[in-house]
Amino acid sequence: MMKYAKAFALPAMILLAGCTYPNLQQQPRSENFHAFLELEAGRKVPDFQINDTSGALWRLSEHFGKLIVLQFASSTSPAFVASLNDFQREVLSRYQADDAVLFVYVFSTEAHPELLSPARRQELEQNDYKFRMDAARQYYYTLRFREGKRYDLSGMIPAATNVVILVDDPATSASALYGYGRGGTTNPTFLIDEDGVLLAKGMSASDFLAPTGYLAGNLPVLIQAEMK
Repeated sequence: MMKYAKAFALPAMILLAGCTYPNLQQQPRSENFHAFLELEAGRKVPDFQINDTSGALWRLSEHFGKLIVLQFASSTSPAFVASLNDFQREVLSRYQADDAVLFVYVFSTEAHPELLSPARRQELEQNDYKFRMDAARQYYYTLRFREGKRYDLSGMIPAATNVVILVDDPATSASALYGYGRGGTTNPTFLIDEDGVLLAKGMSASDFLAPTGYLAGNLPVLIQAEMK
């Protein structure tokens, strides 16, 4: 059982999470984005049940008791791809063997299908769920962007015992509950305590990482504070 941090730690985390996005309500966003804004630190997060990469149902609430880093993902999201190296170095490398922390990736609707090759885009259009399931199972993508860049995600999401890869189902969407949506947030990331209460959130994983100045808080520090 993880010990709670000292009394001042949680208010500090809530303050960080609550003050990060002061004027976003005035910006044009997708309908789902309001769900992201309404998820407040200090409140219990919404439960969901979707398939993992083996096709088995996985339920969030069944894993309360651990500190959970919940990250929504898209293989065609430049923000997601750009955050992977830093996330691997700063966070996963420290905790990927720690059973007290669970990293959950939810692959959802593709953020930028226009960045796919015509052949891959046709695959997506024919069966978007199968497209995302196949990609998540492989943990590997080669993305072609207009600038000619190629992104290789091979090995960046390790198949560790405390890393879970899920694929969202549009019929029972977890993404809508957490504000994922094209035109809103395509890589929202959440830190959830062992009781299922939201500690901090970011519009993308990079909000928790050093290159962005920790817009939502220093994630390794937040995790360590909860484990003391």
